Amino acid sequence: MRVSAAVSMGAIIAAASASVASAQTCAAPAIWAMDSSGNPALTGTTCGHETGIVGICQNFTAPGQAYVVHVNIINAGTFTQIVFVGGAGYTLAAYLVPEASGCNANAPCTTTGDGTTPMLHADMPPGAYYLIITGADFDIPGACGTFTLQSNGFLPVTLQSFDID
Repeated sequence: MRVSAAVSMGAIIAAASASVASAQTCAAPAIWAMDSSGNPALTGTTCGHETGIVGICQNFTAPGQAYVVHVNIINAGTFTQIVFVGGAGYTLAAYLVPEASGCNANAPCTTTGDGTTPMLHADMPPGAYYLIITGADFDIPGACGTFTLQSNGFLPVTLQSFDID
């Protein structure tokens, strides 16, 4: 028997997706799942991931590689902010782009963040998004480095399909 369904769920894969070794790209974005207190934080590096993003938010360029995460935002007050910490070698910049606009289409951003400016839930209408972590547009070409993202609540995960054989 085969069953397909789209299900919105809270955090069920917390530790498995907190830090992923394979490339996190527009075609295969990471999924960040956490518990109701926002744990675990998402840690990783922009080095060795998406290299095809040349324009973001109609105003910025991506000087180096990017780490791409798929997130879902809902109305309920599940979190108030996402805080960013970047490592050495680059200046972290984060961009939230509607999934419907595409990951690498240089579409307008819903909101932005960086190491000094968190993304606020109030600036994010409900929907599916790409959260793109990369270097600031003033960084040198190829700039990349480590990052940590921390939410003070959870972002729901959307199961795309479910099969029982």
